[in-house]
Amino acid sequence: MDSYGDPFALGVESMDTEHRRLATLFSQFTAAIQEDETPDRARDIVQEALALANEHFAHEEEMMAATAYPATEEEKFHHRNLRLQITTLVGDTLSMPACSQVMLENLAEMERLLFEHINGPDRDLAAYLNAQGIR
Repeated sequence: MDSYGDPFALGVESMDTEHRRLATLFSQFTAAIQEDETPDRARDIVQEALALANEHFAHEEEMMAATAYPATEEEKFHHRNLRLQITTLVGDTLSMPACSQVMLENLAEMERLLFEHINGPDRDLAAYLNAQGIR
């Protein structure tokens, strides 16, 4: 699928697969919150998503090191910042007793951060990796 039909298709299949899985977990987390599932279910999803995000960032950083990506330090900084923002939003969201306007705003902000990262720094990284012959 091309990038017009799939927002996660950046041209590096391993990154695309990880992005799709993160988006799926985000959707499951949102549904768990909005449908007022057990707090344990939402926490399980979040823990899986955070573990996957850490694996994803490590994987990207390995590819950057292997190809001498010129913006490696900026991307690593972006990863650290994104982890902090998402972790803070998740913690705030999970501490709320029920679905509220603030909770919905937190969910929308997490989604924005995820898509902004994929369509910004990750798109640039994927283009660089493609130029290095990595698909």
